[in-house]
Amino acid sequence: MSDNDLRIQNFLDRLKKAPYDHQIVGVNALLQNPYFGLFDEMGAGKTKQVIDAAQILYEAGRIDTALVVAPSAVRSVWTDPELGELKKHLWDSNSSVVSEYHARTTRWAKKPVNLVEFRAVMMDKPLQWIVTNYDFIRQEERLKLFIQYANPRTLLILDESSAVKNHSAKQTNACYEVRLKCGRVWLLNGTPISNNPLDMYSQGNMMHPKILGAKTFFHFRARYAILGGWKNRQIVEWQNLEDLQARLKPYVIRRLKIDCLDLPPKLPSVSLTVPLSTDSWNLYRDMRDQLVVWLNSETASVASQAAVKAMRLSQITSGFLGGLEELKGLNEDEVMPDFIKKAEDDRPAYLNTPKPKTSLAKSTEIGREKLDLVLNWIGVQRDQDPKFKVLVWCRFVAELERFAVEIKHRFPDTHVGRIYGGQTREERDYALRLGDPRTSPDAPVVIVGTPASGSMGLNLTAICNVVRMSSDYSLKTRLQSDDRVHRPGQTRPVSYFDVIATGPSGQKTIDHGVAKALNDKNEIATWTTAAWVQILTGE
Repeated sequence: MSDNDLRIQNFLDRLKKAPYDHQIVGVNALLQNPYFGLFDEMGAGKTKQVIDAAQILYEAGRIDTALVVAPSAVRSVWTDPELGELKKHLWDSNSSVVSEYHARTTRWAKKPVNLVEFRAVMMDKPLQWIVTNYDFIRQEERLKLFIQYANPRTLLILDESSAVKNHSAKQTNACYEVRLKCGRVWLLNGTPISNNPLDMYSQGNMMHPKILGAKTFFHFRARYAILGGWKNRQIVEWQNLEDLQARLKPYVIRRLKIDCLDLPPKLPSVSLTVPLSTDSWNLYRDMRDQLVVWLNSETASVASQAAVKAMRLSQITSGFLGGLEELKGLNEDEVMPDFIKKAEDDRPAYLNTPKPKTSLAKSTEIGREKLDLVLNWIGVQRDQDPKFKVLVWCRFVAELERFAVEIKHRFPDTHVGRIYGGQTREERDYALRLGDPRTSPDAPVVIVGTPASGSMGLNLTAICNVVRMSSDYSLKTRLQSDDRVHRPGQTRPVSYFDVIATGPSGQKTIDHGVAKALNDKNEIATWTTAAWVQILTGE
């Protein structure tokens, strides 16, 4: 039986979960192409498609091992012993799943793995699934093991493949070395082209060098980009994109959720404006005026200071400049132990940990305006729905910590989860269970996280309300974080709220600037997405 003879229809009765029509198309495309980019929009079920396709190949004797490389934040999406995608979709209970991550494995894996044992695990065929992350695969010792034991019967899956879009990055080169030993490579990404067509060079080359027909990045750039501007180094125009479309079309597929899924509507964002107090505004205005002076300077040192001050403006409007020791008359020591203590019924033991590392050194009332607005808004929503659930995004970890403490004090019956960089796996998994419809409690829930840490690999469809307390300028982060609740499993329309600080008399702040920048980027991205669907699919 050739690869072209393999079809998902022959295995439908074995799948744990029936696929959508577009997923059947995707699986069949993967089965017929050893080198392929699955670039469906976030939430369209890319992970299920590659798991189903890999199982069919394994059943047919075409592969022994599926090696998954994913960002650290996405690893648990694959391997979580209860809610992970592998647990959800693997039909063979004897399948081995090994997470090469901090010398740990999932509870249901056959074998533990660490650096010493990893060699033996790789040699113990058949082994179906190995999950690692980009940071680990570029480490020399681990990279040598992957290169040594990968072979033509190894399937390499690069999740969030934009991680390898930089052709000169160490992790890109590490993945490419492994890729040369593997017989098949599949790329997964909801935003494969987030900047411009050059993003496709490394990703296309990772699938197979012959796809793009360019020996180097510079050959690729010369074919599709027209340079000009300062020292003739700026890209001023694109050319020959029809050629790029023709080269990619046999090897990629991209579908948008609106075209292939029957999801509840994603409602337009609503702005919740709140005026800063006189003290907050005076501090903000003084720092803004300094920033304007610095921006008019041409010295590099002053420019770098201006960047720092711009961040400070966002911190002032977000409400934590100066620290958090007292929270509107509450002593931190009175609140935090209650928040992190070991609970009898609803919180696991890991929450009985030391206080957060963020300094809570000084008392301040500066910037409480957003905090109080959202707390009052949540109170109103809870009055209407005692089981109200909401996801709150905060740009800064200190802002997140302050909000989590205040929520627990104001509403003690609320289940509070946090998502941020550097947290423990247990703490993150707890938050994910609060947001999963299958495990979310029948009680009020607030999940507060940083978009940069929570923009990938999360399924929080138990929640249909999203509050953006503060945002950065990254459109990709915005779109990815918004998608955490608007995806399969969501049964209700999703509402989004942007909290915008103003001056006492309605003066604009940096919050307005960030909102306008994101809106402008989104208008461009909307056109770009449509254009690149055509470029990637030829439709």
